[in-house]
Amino acid sequence: MSTPAMDGAPQGEGGRPAGEQRKLRAALISADDQLRGVVFETIRDAGLPIGVDLDIAASAEFLAPEHMERLRATEPHLVILDMTDDPERAIRSAGAIAASHPRAALVGVGPELDASGLLDAMRAGLVEYVPRPVETTAVREALGRVMRKQGWAEAGGSTSKGQLLAFFSPKGGSGSTSVVTNVGIELHRLTGRKTLLVDLDLELGEIASLLGVRPRFHFVDLIRNFHRMDADLLASYIESHESGVHVLSAPFEPEIGEQVSGEQISRILGFLRDHYDYVLIDTSKSLAPPALAALQAADSIFLVTNMDVPSLRNLKRCLPTLDRVTAGDPGRLRLVVNRFNPKSLVGLQDLEETLGIEVYRTLTNDYETVIQSISTGRPLVLHGSSDYARQLKDLARDIVGGSAGAKAQKSSLMGRLRSRFRSKSNRSRSTLTAAPLEATSHG
Repeated sequence: MSTPAMDGAPQGEGGRPAGEQRKLRAALISADDQLRGVVFETIRDAGLPIGVDLDIAASAEFLAPEHMERLRATEPHLVILDMTDDPERAIRSAGAIAASHPRAALVGVGPELDASGLLDAMRAGLVEYVPRPVETTAVREALGRVMRKQGWAEAGGSTSKGQLLAFFSPKGGSGSTSVVTNVGIELHRLTGRKTLLVDLDLELGEIASLLGVRPRFHFVDLIRNFHRMDADLLASYIESHESGVHVLSAPFEPEIGEQVSGEQISRILGFLRDHYDYVLIDTSKSLAPPALAALQAADSIFLVTNMDVPSLRNLKRCLPTLDRVTAGDPGRLRLVVNRFNPKSLVGLQDLEETLGIEVYRTLTNDYETVIQSISTGRPLVLHGSSDYARQLKDLARDIVGGSAGAKAQKSSLMGRLRSRFRSKSNRSRSTLTAAPLEATSHG
């Protein structure tokens, strides 16, 4: 992949040597000498191939025509905006810069913004936002994410692979699509890292619908053109949601999903994790080859289940297969109980004893709130304050914090199951047989 050339880069104004080799032209707009020092220190110490070719000592919200003219002359690849004094007006300035320089990547620095403010900033054209107080680590990570997002990663050296998180449900209507969609948005909100939602329910995927996104292309389109895929072409197959997450949609025609093989899925997921920090996959409700390939590749598998008998029976039937795709590593499994009802005849202890997996998280039963979110295309973690929204946010925090969740055991999943069934089988069987079905189903 080519990187931006040094064509006509102007003389730096921030004390950079005139003969220094540069690949990416940057403009820094800030009246704060301390921030300016942090930016230059970060670029120097991290060895980033970035030159600050334009250093405007002014607040972003009060840009004069002469400043805009200097920006046009510089043609920067990267613009760093200090939005501290008046974020609302600075966002308008960012929009003007983005309109004049559509190929430039804009990075904002300023106070903590709420969800609405972040959405406004993203709509204006910002690709990264660094909240104050600013340290070199935060700036370095933000610039690294921008370089990967823009396809400039080669200029910045090697990059680490992103996390691949698969969400699997043993039965339709369990709510796994709502869970994966909201968790993905919250992961991006918490970390600012590049996050992709992949709809691998190739027959009846619904992520685009839940987000109110109208995709131009879909997963099978990407497969058909994978032989010539690079970061620039990948961007044309991805849709952006207003929250900042990206979406790779399921096919529009259910029948074409049958053409996809597990081998193709493995190759594409490997490619995607090279370009994103988090890749969240909503798998189909089956163990067909595409789903198995995703589960095998995943760093963590979130098993989303309800407490009704069909869900638990199906999940139990899937356990031998899950044991094989995880190579007997129970630490990769996370059991999430959706629509949890503490009054259910099937208790959490019964569930754990029956499945041999500890419950990682429970999500409350809030049918009306979730249905309203799905119907309006307004994700709960951005627009809701319910217990369900809070629990989804907690789940995302667990992922960011690397919480172990289900404790890894020396024995494999199936080994623990056999051991538990020898001592608990009678009780578990009678409990599951007697339990009534819980109310189905949202999302």
